[in-house]
Amino acid sequence: MTTAKDRLDVESEAVTAQLQKEAEHMIHIMPSSVHFDELWQLHTGGVGKAPRDRHRLSSYKKWIISVTAALAVTAGSIIGIGFISPPVAEALRVIPFFDYLYAKGGDREGLKPIEEKHLSNPAGALITDKGITFNLVEEYYDGISLVINYEVTYPSSSAPITGKEAAVFYKLNFEGHDPQRISTHDFTITGDHTFVGTTRLSFGDKDLPDQLRLNMSIDCIGTTRGNWDVSVLLDRGKSAALSTTVYPKNLDFRYDNSLYTVDKLTLGPLTSQVILMKSYPHDWLNVMLEDDIGTLYTNKGGDGATDEYYYFNFSPLTAFNPKPEYMTLIVYETLENAQIKSHEDRQRLSGSLPLTLKGNEGGTVTVTAVDFEEKQTVVFYEVSQVMSQLTELTLLQGQGEPITQTGQRVRISRDKLAFKLIFPPVQPSDQLEIRARYFSYPEDIQQFRLRIPVQWTK
Repeated sequence: MTTAKDRLDVESEAVTAQLQKEAEHMIHIMPSSVHFDELWQLHTGGVGKAPRDRHRLSSYKKWIISVTAALAVTAGSIIGIGFISPPVAEALRVIPFFDYLYAKGGDREGLKPIEEKHLSNPAGALITDKGITFNLVEEYYDGISLVINYEVTYPSSSAPITGKEAAVFYKLNFEGHDPQRISTHDFTITGDHTFVGTTRLSFGDKDLPDQLRLNMSIDCIGTTRGNWDVSVLLDRGKSAALSTTVYPKNLDFRYDNSLYTVDKLTLGPLTSQVILMKSYPHDWLNVMLEDDIGTLYTNKGGDGATDEYYYFNFSPLTAFNPKPEYMTLIVYETLENAQIKSHEDRQRLSGSLPLTLKGNEGGTVTVTAVDFEEKQTVVFYEVSQVMSQLTELTLLQGQGEPITQTGQRVRISRDKLAFKLIFPPVQPSDQLEIRARYFSYPEDIQQFRLRIPVQWTK
């Protein structure tokens, strides 16, 4: 006996096959950089491995989400074609959540791994009240960070929305857990009746589970009161597959007459984290993280402490050194600002290269090349020693107007401490300068280094 569900599954498979043929035909006409067969293979392989009963969705909705993920690369070529029906066009629509954040000055380097490695999961939590639809579209969770992206749609009959309507008022609850956390969010109007939002959290709990139920309680959107409560199961499976966690044995150190223990090191695709155990930590520690070829990892913020431990968040593993043999934790004394001497060195960029500036802790920064591109300016440089990576570089033009970097430094060589830094586009001129702000510390500053071996599974 054939049930309605069986018929729906058959119809979904038939439409999927037809859509595949149409998309394949369009790609042959307008080729993309990714071959459709390869993309579809990746998609079907991923669906086969997905956990069952993860979302309370009908088979049709599951199919829509699957097609959306599978054809993200081709959506731009297909949506505008007349023979694609409106429901299929809507299914293929991809919302560039992170692009909206980047356009407003958001942390491109901090979020880019989610996009590049396809680490987010579809959420599929949608609810409508008072004519307003809230759609929790996707989530990224790794036990250290959480990123959720959502879209709000007002009725088409309503007046164009303004900043007052483009806001979501919510509370977050994690079933069975009450993690220490800090959060931020941002909203962007995307049309007369739509806006999108991104919420980012950094957790302070050192051992959150691989799966965590998030309940998002929403009682107000813009100026409208209502109920848009949604729930989604967070899963760290994608990030865990690209992460390594180390629990060092007997790695203790004494600082300021107190005993500390390196409890945990996590090297993940979005964040690297160090946990230091100490009962009732109250005095703050200054720490840095360095890999085995001398790359200092950038502090990402969100650091904190509980009654039992500190946690420090750093940038993820670098492309040039994806599997370091060890990491080095650098602990150094907290000093008053008056004890830290700040200096600056500035030179014109109109002359010949290379040119050398002074850097942190007696080192140097040598600018080797500058590319003046249409959409950005790229400064290439080398430093003479590890701590000089922290030297602050700024471009100056005209009357000394500062032009600050738009991303974090990126290492470009394993054999030497060579980096590139991205700035907004500028025009070369006789007035263009580069400024290095560097620091010197008292000679008797306390600083020590702890090596943490990393065992990689084959």
